[in-house]
Amino acid sequence: MDSGADTAGEALDEMPQEKRRRFDAERDSSPSSPWAGLQADALGVVLRFLPCLADRARVRSVCRNWRAASRGRGVAPPLPVLVMPRFRFAGMTPGGVLTATARHAWMPSEVDADHADCVGSSDAWLVGARQAGGECFLVNAFSHVVLHLPRLGDSDHSHWACSLRKVALSGSPETGPKCIVAAFAFCRSKPELALWRPGMKAWRVWQHSLIAGHIDMAFYQGRLYMLWRFSPSLFVFEIAEDGHGVKFSRMKDCLLEKLLPTPLGSNHVLSCNMVEWRGRLLLIIRYYGGYQVRHRVLKVEVFAMDFSTKPISLTEIHSFGGDCIFVGSGGCKSFPAGQYRGVEGDLIYFVPDHYNPHDAFVYNMRDGKTRLIVEPLPRRICAPVQSLGFPVWLFPPE
Repeated sequence: MDSGADTAGEALDEMPQEKRRRFDAERDSSPSSPWAGLQADALGVVLRFLPCLADRARVRSVCRNWRAASRGRGVAPPLPVLVMPRFRFAGMTPGGVLTATARHAWMPSEVDADHADCVGSSDAWLVGARQAGGECFLVNAFSHVVLHLPRLGDSDHSHWACSLRKVALSGSPETGPKCIVAAFAFCRSKPELALWRPGMKAWRVWQHSLIAGHIDMAFYQGRLYMLWRFSPSLFVFEIAEDGHGVKFSRMKDCLLEKLLPTPLGSNHVLSCNMVEWRGRLLLIIRYYGGYQVRHRVLKVEVFAMDFSTKPISLTEIHSFGGDCIFVGSGGCKSFPAGQYRGVEGDLIYFVPDHYNPHDAFVYNMRDGKTRLIVEPLPRRICAPVQSLGFPVWLFPPE
């Protein structure tokens, strides 16, 4: 195991603006180093052998030139990190193993990390919530910019519990009104979907009997897709605009369950997720031995969904072309593992969520085998306390 990866959280312990000013002052007052003149292309080759976030942070701290070169075009992003409850970060080694220790990352005081849940992510942005009053926010884990979202639920009844379970973003919050936020929450014990984008004063809520207790969500080609986690039922929402912002305009059942092969048996249960990969929306299904042994995975299947046909069509796939897929309660995302030397591809990383509180394993698409995501398995990962939230994948941009 790479000891350097143990410091993944260390790279986030201090405000980057303060650290940058200190380093720049030191470098400007010292004789120039021949290493500062290293060509950006050469440094890019070196970075292909340094996929871990902590190692990238050390490279950027050398001098201004290295920092600029490490953020240049063509430089692949570092490996994802796992955000644990109370905003603690666990890094990954080049061998695709999570470190057994997690470090506390510096967060702005307004985030109040010890009393907030991390419920989702989108690239470098984390979604936080303080469940008691429906308060929620977006925070960039690296620039530490905080964007406050409207409170969930009826503001006149804020004492009623409103639990935010799932969030999906259509793009980066830095794009302003082009970014749409979809939220799945339980307000007054009722499940509901809500939409918001910058400039709106309140969420636009949609309540329907088909909004189940455990769902996955993903934006794809301008629409929002909602997938039942315990049954492969898929619904698509059309999104429209009016004078108050964005809203749900129509909901349609994709009849996905009729297209899938027969389950393994009547006693088996499913767990379903969605992820966009190379412009295609994938359906990932885990088969378990039953409700009492849900931690025992029997099989994993992956299908590419084609929405250009009526009805939609499914194509089973057995390779990601060297990429990896990361699945968690905060969302799913693909990662170009093949851009690095020594990093294995065609893997799916699963971490616990509300529906599978004990799942923490890696599935190999090539041979169908599984292994633990980290050894020894920390209790923080394998048996999280629901009141503290579940692990969320974070994807550093540089």
